[in-house]
Amino acid sequence: MYKSQCSVLTAQNATETVKTLIDTLVIPQGVKSIVGVGAQISVAGLTTLEDVTGMLELESDDMAPWGGTQQFLVGGMITGLTSGAVGMNPYLHPTNIPVTPSARVKISMTYNKAQTINPSTRAQLVYE
Repeated sequence: MYKSQCSVLTAQNATETVKTLIDTLVIPQGVKSIVGVGAQISVAGLTTLEDVTGMLELESDDMAPWGGTQQFLVGGMITGLTSGAVGMNPYLHPTNIPVTPSARVKISMTYNKAQTINPSTRAQLVYE
């Protein structure tokens, strides 16, 4: 049976194009691996055309086999609308990343371009 864990929804600076820590999650007991990673971007709406894409990054000092970080592309929002309506196709990256129970995983987001829409980001980890 799969387990799932979501981070808090973290507001990011509208002009941020640097890595921003979203949350730190603790791996639950009985978990062997992360089998899925996803991100949710939340915005109030678009008034201009914007490219809302970025990189989700997982880091852990508690899990030596990782060799540093794991990075995942975050799909873009539908940017053809300027009526205030936005949409983002949810996507869960399939993975098989070994983990250590009770290890801490830092989750960060870096947007590719400066934003004027004040985005917030949340991440989801799915465990086996």
